[in-house]
Amino acid sequence: MLQNYWKITVRTLLKNKVYALTNVLGLSVGMAACGLIALYIFNEWRVDRFHEKGNRIYRVVTNTVSAGTAERASNTVGRPLARAIRQEVPEVEAVVPVHWANFPIKHNNRYFFEKELYVGPDFLTTFTFPMLEGDAKTALSEPYTLVLTESTARKYFGSGPVVGKTLMLNDTLPFRVTGVMAEPQPSHLDFQVLLSLPTYYAQGNTVEGEWFTWDEFCYVLLSENADPALAERKIAALPMKHNGPEYRENGIQVTQSLEPVSRIYLHSTGIPDPGGANRTAGSAQQLQLLAAIGLFLLVLAGINFVNLTTAHQGERAKEVGVRKAIGAGYTALVGQFLSESILLAFLAGLLAVVMMLTALPFLNELTGKPIPAALLTQPATLLIGLGFLLLTGLLAGWYPALLLARFRPVDTMKGRLVTTRGAGLRRGLVVFQFGISLILIISTMVVIRQLRFMQGQSLGFDKERVLTVELRKLPRLDFIQNYESLKQQVAALPNIKSITGVSALPGRDGWSGQIVYPEGRPHGQTLSMEVIPVDHDYVKTLGLTVRSGRDYSRQFSTDAGQAVLLNEAACQAIGWKADEAVGKRIQTAGLSDGRVIGVLADFHQHGLREKIKPVLTFITPAYTYRYLSLRLGAGDVRASVAEVERFWRKRFPGYEFDYYFLDEDFNRQYKTEQQLSTLVGIFAGLAIFIACLGLFALTTFTAEKRTKEIGIRKVLGASVASIVTLLSKDFLKLVFVSILIASPVAWYVMSHWLQEFAYKIEVGWWIFVLAGAGALFVAFLTVSFQSIKAALANPVKSLKTE
Repeated sequence: MLQNYWKITVRTLLKNKVYALTNVLGLSVGMAACGLIALYIFNEWRVDRFHEKGNRIYRVVTNTVSAGTAERASNTVGRPLARAIRQEVPEVEAVVPVHWANFPIKHNNRYFFEKELYVGPDFLTTFTFPMLEGDAKTALSEPYTLVLTESTARKYFGSGPVVGKTLMLNDTLPFRVTGVMAEPQPSHLDFQVLLSLPTYYAQGNTVEGEWFTWDEFCYVLLSENADPALAERKIAALPMKHNGPEYRENGIQVTQSLEPVSRIYLHSTGIPDPGGANRTAGSAQQLQLLAAIGLFLLVLAGINFVNLTTAHQGERAKEVGVRKAIGAGYTALVGQFLSESILLAFLAGLLAVVMMLTALPFLNELTGKPIPAALLTQPATLLIGLGFLLLTGLLAGWYPALLLARFRPVDTMKGRLVTTRGAGLRRGLVVFQFGISLILIISTMVVIRQLRFMQGQSLGFDKERVLTVELRKLPRLDFIQNYESLKQQVAALPNIKSITGVSALPGRDGWSGQIVYPEGRPHGQTLSMEVIPVDHDYVKTLGLTVRSGRDYSRQFSTDAGQAVLLNEAACQAIGWKADEAVGKRIQTAGLSDGRVIGVLADFHQHGLREKIKPVLTFITPAYTYRYLSLRLGAGDVRASVAEVERFWRKRFPGYEFDYYFLDEDFNRQYKTEQQLSTLVGIFAGLAIFIACLGLFALTTFTAEKRTKEIGIRKVLGASVASIVTLLSKDFLKLVFVSILIASPVAWYVMSHWLQEFAYKIEVGWWIFVLAGAGALFVAFLTVSFQSIKAALANPVKSLKTE
């Protein structure tokens, strides 16, 4: 029986090539898009899901509240917290402190900067990073020991045993390799080298009384039967228990909370993560949006199938009648039509796989998060794919199969079949298809406009032609001791207008959440600001505007260590007018006797997602600087960069010249929006393609059914234009209805999305008009192609056969 089903199915598809091709192509595009989205979502979802003890691992988050400010979450904690948890919370089985590290590794007279983390001794037994060499329990228990990932170990030592060998860090520190681990699976912990935490303390870093440091990440492994809520309550109380008087004196309340490790990558809102400033976290909201789009695309493809099958019901009616007359049962007919649907689904699936393999490199490049090719060939993926194809075939073919199998043989054999059966459903599905397409098109237009708005907005500083060198990849002591002479030498190079050292440039975080003590404010009513250590040329190099007072100047010896510049938002937060702030005293960490010498016009230290926040800058020694920024003149940029690079390599032999341009880096903040606009735009194009494909097939079918009517109309004098209008108007009405339905939905969705931005565009009415006109135009082109072809056909040929 099955063999007979497949034979009839193949014959039917070969007989109706346009119908078959349209169905296969529409389904394959929908399946390919949905499949790629599913792979991307799974690749993001699996981050940190591989830890064997993952359901018991939590990161400790710090929550601070100060007078007049909202609660602020940070992923770092004070250094004494780890010890307090270990001693006072019996529900915790292991505590794992983590710090950033930044040692250059010297090898063959070259310096390398790997992704390094200081980690506690229990790191390798808490997290699941399998060891290839060494003992996970003891590898990180002693000072000046380290563990390498497999690729990093081979980079320095080639093949063969590695444990026991030595790497020279920071020119003078020999580290013994005590372990090699397999390449880590995707994790928010991004590293290539693990350094033992005892090394961190051997370097002179202290724990006692350092509750205000907030520079340590802390992970806890709860006992198997521990109550997470109880453990969290105990941990939350520790900061105020041990350091309450100092916190209260500074006007803040500090608590801790626990964040499951599996939620960190997609859901964490605190800053920062132990993966570096450039690491992009995932977004659960974006994945939900992509999942909805993928599902809609698949539904659109399925709608095409239902539309075309029900439209062709008349052609199959006599076949159904004959089959029923000779004894075919209802179940057998349903099985026949479902087999056709499933075969189409599998043909579409094969084509979809080819499309996915072709598009996968582009998706990897766009997202910057490569999907391993191995995911496509895993047994689970193949099994899910086969099940998916079978389900798609069944769902897409179920209604048409039931509809066709219910035809009465008497009606079909006597020619009394009502060919309009299912017409209402077809019209509704066309409206749904174009409605979804329009929502995606309007969303794409809004996202692109918001992105351009953010990129073109006045930022309060001049981001053009600012070359920035990252200082972490330099011999630190040499740079600190010779900063002024180095700065003078670089400034003397051709086409360098000014140069400054700074701890944080726009687009990067400064010392966030620092407590400040303004003059005249009660000591318990402190404020939190972002503090940015700078040098004398900070304002000039970034092109900031001094609203009142003056800029830093070397003519005033007290500027270094006392002079403060505030932005307007800081003055407003304190309660000072800009012209009254100059001369007032202010204190913060590292600044015991600060005096305001000027007020800067507000500028966007961060992107336009958030409002401009209070910023305080003061001059500090070179050891606080993370970047050296050079404003280039009007000359050739490439030549200027090459000149600086030659100087750099000569001055720091063996060190890489690591640089970026400020404008490009600042726009990096909008990477998520750029990706979103590209992805939604592509999927909107696919949606309109699928919708038009179905509309084209329906128009073809309608023109074929009305061939004789068109011939009679032409004989009676109807013009080509009137016939095209006759065939097109019903479909264009459906598109117009979809515009009316989709516009308010798109407005609601995008208005909700724009709420995430402090500075945003208005969703203008013209966007809906433009998108609707575009959809009508595309639909008209699709419909008119077949309409014109039918209208130009010779009426004699249309009427000579019955």
